[in-house]
Amino acid sequence: MSSKTGYAFFLTCLSLLLYGNTRAAADYEKITLRLYYEQKWDSLLMVGEDAIEKGYDYYYMRMRVGEAAMYRQRYVRAARHFEKALEFSKDDVAAMGLLYKSYRYSGRFAEAGWLRRKLPSGEDSGFGRIERRPAVYLETGPSFSNHVDQFEKYRQKDPGTYSEAYLNKNSQYFLAGTVIPLSYRLNVNVAAGLLNFNKNRRMDIAFVDSLSGDYSVLQYETYISPSFSISKKITISPAWRWVNVNLENPFTSADSLIQRFTGPSGNSSYNDYAVGGEISFTAPRWTFTTGAWKIRVDKSELIQYSGEFFYKPFGNLNLYSHTAVHYKISTDTANFIVYQMVGGRLFSNLWGEAYVSAGNLAGSAEHNAQVLYNSFDNITTRAGSRLIFSFSPYLSVFIRYQIFFREGTELFFPFDRPGEIFYYPYINQSITGGIKWNLH
Repeated sequence: MSSKTGYAFFLTCLSLLLYGNTRAAADYEKITLRLYYEQKWDSLLMVGEDAIEKGYDYYYMRMRVGEAAMYRQRYVRAARHFEKALEFSKDDVAAMGLLYKSYRYSGRFAEAGWLRRKLPSGEDSGFGRIERRPAVYLETGPSFSNHVDQFEKYRQKDPGTYSEAYLNKNSQYFLAGTVIPLSYRLNVNVAAGLLNFNKNRRMDIAFVDSLSGDYSVLQYETYISPSFSISKKITISPAWRWVNVNLENPFTSADSLIQRFTGPSGNSSYNDYAVGGEISFTAPRWTFTTGAWKIRVDKSELIQYSGEFFYKPFGNLNLYSHTAVHYKISTDTANFIVYQMVGGRLFSNLWGEAYVSAGNLAGSAEHNAQVLYNSFDNITTRAGSRLIFSFSPYLSVFIRYQIFFREGTELFFPFDRPGEIFYYPYINQSITGGIKWNLH
């Protein structure tokens, strides 16, 4: 073969190769564009990612495939495509808006906040407007107990000189709060609550009197927690919860001997609190959080350390889990508390969650001190479920059921030996409902 013939053969092969690549690129462009207009998102996702893998990678291909992933609620995959689209077109507002939405929907709020700063005012396609307004939330509901019945069943029957017990009957709960975005890196959660516990006090003094009286315990609670994103993945959230406890003594007596047993008549109060905070690290499919708190409950001080792992296997809230381990230390005891929750989408706008915790919750805090268990009785196990219905991006409601397995106490002095505390089981059940509304 002459040199001219060889050169001609090389040009022919090169032309066929280039023509084949150009035709393939045109075919992928045509197919993905048709699938986009026909809204065949599964097919578009499959064909588009196949094209990208073969090297047909450019802005419009990434945007189409990213939107297909969005419509299929695969937000982590969508974010990867929109991030790549921004590499092709650095300041493209459409790609930034869709990436912002992908971050928000996959729970990557810190990354969304940092990206939002780059979006020109009024050109965020509506994806940031909700989050720039305050959100308000309300919760309320009753709680019921079989404590009185269980006390009658398990109380000490032997003769004794003295017996005393404090029994739960029912309670009511109300909470109101707001989350205020102060900037795209800082928001503040502020809440106030009121709890009313209806109780019964029993006393038996041998050869003197048997007393039973109903009384109330009122708790006024306040909570504040600023949350600050120091980077796209790390958020610091200090928290403070203060509880003012007001209670009354149902017993009054003209007999000075009885009054010495019952204590001063009238009302008294004391303060409980939890102070500390969390640091969170967020990845596309999971968030790890660690925290520490100093807790004061009825003049007893405790330290609590926590580690929590929130996981979304599909990068969205169609399925998720929350695992937490708390370690609580006081001057004389230390114990672990393990919490596990699984949740997910049940229907188009309905989510469900089920959870359980094992370990004594009394004297502990949950969810960055949004909940403080300042009860006197031990809470050995807790289980619950929650249904969440989303009417729109602005409004959602929920209903929650919880059952607490607790230990009641009776202080009892037999005739023939020193007094001691006797324990027995009882349960509390609560039903609460709530609403969250993003102001707009």
